[in-house]
Amino acid sequence: MTDLDRRITQLSPERRRLLEQRLRQRGLDKGPAGSGPARSGGAGGGDRDPEAWRGRPVTRPIRFSLYFFSDDGSRTSGAKYRLALESARFADQHGFAAVWTPERHFQPFGGLYPNPAVLGAALAAVTTRVGIRAGSVALPLHNPVRVAEEWAVVDNLSGGRAAVSFASGWHPDDFVLFPTPYDDRKEAMFRGIETIRELWAGRGVTLDGPGGRPVEVRTLPRPIQKELPIWVTSAGNPDTWKRAGSIGANVLAALVGYSPEDLAARVLDYRRARSAAGHDPASGMVTLVAHTFVGGDDASVRALVREPMVSYLQGYLKQFQKGGAPASEEAEQDARDVAELAFDHHYDSSTLLGTQAKCARVLDALAACGADEAACLIDFGLDPDRVLSALPLLAELKSHYEPSDESKQHDDPARGAPAAMGAAPRVESHG
Repeated sequence: MTDLDRRITQLSPERRRLLEQRLRQRGLDKGPAGSGPARSGGAGGGDRDPEAWRGRPVTRPIRFSLYFFSDDGSRTSGAKYRLALESARFADQHGFAAVWTPERHFQPFGGLYPNPAVLGAALAAVTTRVGIRAGSVALPLHNPVRVAEEWAVVDNLSGGRAAVSFASGWHPDDFVLFPTPYDDRKEAMFRGIETIRELWAGRGVTLDGPGGRPVEVRTLPRPIQKELPIWVTSAGNPDTWKRAGSIGANVLAALVGYSPEDLAARVLDYRRARSAAGHDPASGMVTLVAHTFVGGDDASVRALVREPMVSYLQGYLKQFQKGGAPASEEAEQDARDVAELAFDHHYDSSTLLGTQAKCARVLDALAACGADEAACLIDFGLDPDRVLSALPLLAELKSHYEPSDESKQHDDPARGAPAAMGAAPRVESHG
């Protein structure tokens, strides 16, 4: 019996029902490598041969990128961006596809990242090859013209390595930044994407000026890339996957919250939507975000990451609290219990936390579902030196799963994506 099993059996039926209900409400009840609790085990997380993954053939290549999302912006200490800068240099030197920086506002959770274009410009200046991506720009919080200008600057600073995932935003308080109606945020995102594409291509866009007077604008500087590589961020809505496919965009999603069946179905829907809209279904990129720390012993890694991950998940859940009043002691304990349950539930199936053998099992599951890239979220509360020291093991894992040298010859260097993914599942167009 695992530790999670023991804890669950000690809960009253009502307490267990409430905790599982909160997992479902926050999309934390499923995982692509198995939706049950974590398996017990030592080195290799229960794998009998911790080196067996090295000999397994890769049926579908997986690309690797680094992803930032959660670091605490409320700290007053210096060197807040040391981990981002140094890990970006590592990714650049070791052939990772990209580094992602998010957009977060007004709360400690992720508060280190209010503007991905500003941080992306800094990362562009200290790297030469790795993609510089926003994951994500909450487009309804901005004038799309301004977004096009900012990312054209990043594209120039990086020599044509910029890419953006767009999100619709979700927290109502964030919408004080720009007067987009909250209920119209998703359609505003898709309208904004089209505006940015027009401006990026050098075409004029007519907008309302003072007094309603129409003004045609063309943005500068001109970017290096002829087309901005675009992802659409999905929080799980199947329609978002389909819309992303229909406009020829890639997809960015969190690994947590998808069962194997759900993930495979979303990927298939996405590729069918691409095909129906006249886009190559195999060339669309499906990028999945997973918390990542690779170590030599599963039990040691689990012990090391448990408290930072539980705190991370507790901070994530606090975002959903309504009102500005401090949470009661009972509510705080409830959030803690849910976070601990979520950690135990997802450690084995939905994270790249643990040994290379354990992580390889999760990556094999992602590949079987049709994913193309693992975005490795590394800033969930561990000491930066520990995170940096673990990156070589991650790079070794990446080398096993990355595309062959022959397929790399056809890659778009800004996207880190192949022109055609031969291992993609066959997709039939149904109109």
